[in-house]
Formats: sequence, C-alpha cells, structure tokens
Amino acid sequence: MRRFVAIPKAVLRHLLPIVLAVVATAAHAQSTGLVVESVNDYTLRNGPSLSNSIANGDGFLQGMTFPGSRFHLNVRWVDKNVWDTDFLDPSANSQGGDQTNFDPPGTAISYFTGHGFCNSGCSTMSCTSTRACTTPNANAGERMPGTCRFSPFDQPRCCYMVDRSAATAGNGDKFNGVVNYSSGATRWGESRSSGGWAGAGTDGGTNLAVLDISCGILPTFWFQALQNASAGVQMVATIMVAGGDTANVADRGSTFASFYRANENSRVSDSWLNTMNSLPANEGGDVPVAVASMGSTAVDATLLSGWTVPRPALPPR
Repeated sequence: MRRFVAIPKAVLRHLLPIVLAVVATAAHAQSTGLVVESVNDYTLRNGPSLSNSIANGDGFLQGMTFPGSRFHLNVRWVDKNVWDTDFLDPSANSQGGDQTNFDPPGTAISYFTGHGFCNSGCSTMSCTSTRACTTPNANAGERMPGTCRFSPFDQPRCCYMVDRSAATAGNGDKFNGVVNYSSGATRWGESRSSGGWAGAGTDGGTNLAVLDISCGILPTFWFQALQNASAGVQMVATIMVAGGDTANVADRGSTFASFYRANENSRVSDSWLNTMNSLPANEGGDVPVAVASMGSTAVDATLLSGWTVPRPALPPR
C-alpha cells in the first residue's frame, strides 16, 4: 500500500512554488497532476469531525497513481493543513493561495473531501409552481431566483438561491473555514491555455474540480452555484442533495478512480455518475452531478472527453 507522510504546511510553503513550476513546465502540453485535500478533524471549527475523508481522498490518489499511470501527485493536504485560503485565487483576494494548493498549474484533477454547509434556502411557503416563489429572505442569505422544490423527501415549497460553501478547519484559516465558491474569491482552472478568466491571472490550471461534500449544489441552482468558481476549469463534479445529507464514506474516491483504471477513454462525467450507482445504497449519497465549465464554448466536447484527452484552449469570457 502506498504510504503518505503528512508534512507541516509551514515547512513546505516556500518550496511548493518552485516544485510546481517545474511540474507545470514538464506537463504544459497535457495536465497530469493531482491535488487531494481531505479533512476529518473539525475540532477547531465547523464540526463535528468526520471519520472517512482522509481514507476517501487517499483512495482516489492511490487509485490514480499506480505504476505506469500518466498521473502524479502535485499536492496533498489533510486536516489542519487544509486551509480555506487554499481554494482562493490571489488575484481575487490577496490572501488566497490556490496557485500552490487546490489549483496549481499542470493539474488534471483537484479533489476535496470533507464537510459542506447545508443552508437549503427553503421557506415554509407551499407552492404549486415557481411563479409563486418571489420573496427570498435576504437576512438568511437568500436571493432570486426562486424555485418550487419538491422531492420524495419534501413537500412542495419555495426555495431560493443561497451561496454554496465547503468547510475547512485549518490552523491557517483566514475566513473561518468557509470556502464560498458561489460568490467568494474562488477562480479555478485559469491558465495560459484558458486565459485570465473572471478577473483571475493565469497561475492555475486544474481541469476537473471534485467537491465531495454535503450539499455541493442544490436544485435547480447548479449554474448560479458554480459560475463564480469557473475560470477555465472544464468540469466541476459534486453531489446534489435531494433529501437528507451526503454520506461521508471511505471508498467514493477509490471507486471514481477505478473507472479510469477500467477504461481511460471513458467519459469523466459518466465515471462520476457511475461511481454513485456502483456504491451501496447507504453510501451513494443523493444525486451526483457533473457540470461543464460555465462560459466554455466547448461544453459538448468537454462532457464527452475521456480521462486522457488533452486540455483544449478555451477562449476567455
């Protein structure tokens, strides 16, 4: 079994830019790096703590970096070494450091596994159509658009757009461990190929961002939830809650990786969807979603692309 050693983040902070610059130069033609950030320990904030995030993230990493694989490790952080600033672009917020953490150049896939915040944006107002849903509670962070949401778990009621956020509990957090990717300083995937999208520079490059968290997006607001973070990333894979919560399990990441090992030309989006269908009913966790990058003119090609298709050059928006 591959063994990973957790090194204090402060020790590596000054070395990472040099290492990643070398990796980016070598992998400029085709991104092959992997980033995994996993949090079990939420004792500092945003708890309760979890049991399976690190095993889940490492399972994905081990499944993707077998002997002969085209993929390699760029960055791995766990627990208190996972900081909210890891996910923020320094061009959007000077305290951000995603260029050496979640979104470094030369990265194929960035995978975060941990807590997500689950503000549903739902009111107690019953409805029969979306036309009735026009009164969001701004004090609760709700805003238009609204929707008449119902499922086997819920009676029809008016729900409104609320920001989606991942949760960290790091010893270097600057924003209380709240990674707001709907309206915060997240800009993922911007690179020399994609250009400086959404006010960001060109110091990123991840192709696929995986948010293996609770309430990654909520129906029907996937566009509004993810547009802000899409600055060149080709796809964001996450989980949409239909009711209840997402299970924190140890094998979702390894199952996802197994589809690459089975067929490296399979669709990445299908692999994420099939991951949920392959797990036991108590592990799948609601509805898997793979959303093509907002603003991309190559959405169809992106959704059809395999694990090994080189990154296309996408025009800036």
